[in-house]
Amino acid sequence: MPKFASLCAALAAVLFLALPVHAETPVKMTLRPNLVTIGTGFNGTRVTITGTVPQGSSAVIRLLGEPHDKTFKKKGKALGLLWMNLGAVEIRGVPDVFLMGTDGASEADWEHSDLAFASVKGDTEDWIYDEFIKLMEQDGFYEVENGVVQYTGEEGGVRSFRAELSIPSAMHQGVYRVEVLAVKDGKIVDMAAEELHTKLVGLPAFLAKLAFDHSLLYGVAAVIIAILAGLFMSVVFQERGSAH
Repeated sequence: MPKFASLCAALAAVLFLALPVHAETPVKMTLRPNLVTIGTGFNGTRVTITGTVPQGSSAVIRLLGEPHDKTFKKKGKALGLLWMNLGAVEIRGVPDVFLMGTDGASEADWEHSDLAFASVKGDTEDWIYDEFIKLMEQDGFYEVENGVVQYTGEEGGVRSFRAELSIPSAMHQGVYRVEVLAVKDGKIVDMAAEELHTKLVGLPAFLAKLAFDHSLLYGVAAVIIAILAGLFMSVVFQERGSAH
């Protein structure tokens, strides 16, 4: 959590410096639901963000997870012959989830913009970070959804919007920051943010608690379950074989 708070503070500072001295109209937002429960049958969900941005600006939605240090094996050819692990590559302080939603109206390359993944790149080499992004996109943890922001009207100098952002099925329990950025002429006019909480319930919560509080018992149970599953499958295949 301290790292998450530091990341949010750093991002807020960067965004604040990008704001004009006087924003036209403050951004307003409502997040529903602000609590997502993750049970046995959880297969992903969607959250709805509604609100207003200053007229003439576009609404950009971002969902950020807690920052973590990521370590990956670096593969290469040893003596020019065999592919082997030749070391490790570390990426520091990147959020475990980075989801972004836009109106899809502009031709901007949001994925490679300073508001998207590049905003948390730090000093990581380009090729390393590109490979990291590909891995995270495969699991649905990093994604840019274009066309999810819909505008519902303009009145009194503000523009109303509604957006739905997809939450991946592999989402972890934790606290996430959901932001609405008002962007005009490629610059941030104003922003607002709320927290999204995800919570394990039912069997996933029980297993997580068991693994944390009774790691030895959890390990033994996992081995027993694996053995029983193997025996069950062998019996099934034997029965099928004898049936022919």
